[in-house]
Amino acid sequence: MELGTFGAIMTFALEVENEVTSFYESTRQKVKDQDLASTFSSLATRGQKRIKTIERIRRENVTEMILEPISGLYSDAFQPKTAIPETHDDQTLRKIAREIEKSLQAFYTQAAVKIDFLSEAAYAFELLAEANEDASRRLSD
Repeated sequence: MELGTFGAIMTFALEVENEVTSFYESTRQKVKDQDLASTFSSLATRGQKRIKTIERIRRENVTEMILEPISGLYSDAFQPKTAIPETHDDQTLRKIAREIEKSLQAFYTQAAVKIDFLSEAAYAFELLAEANEDASRRLSD
């Protein structure tokens, strides 16, 4: 689906953050490695904060939601795969988490470019993308 308005981008961001936060909340209890469990726990907490940030950005920019058309940004390209396989180990969950972080980084990076007419929102998305890059790096170690 094309994310053709600021409102559509914000709705997608909220949906994805809720889905990813749920993934981290459920997987932190499934891993045996305590460091990985701690990482998943911090990523779940991060997700809760990000949801609040996105809601705030949406509220503060509600009047701009319908003014600027956006094209060339499609949700299908960024939909993270959060399904947990029936048979999984810590490495599998780590790999899924790394792919989630890469997908979110790509989304926030490209969305920031598309919403550059709202400098505060674009900057916030750039910061979210950087946090995803950091998390991806942490999950690679």
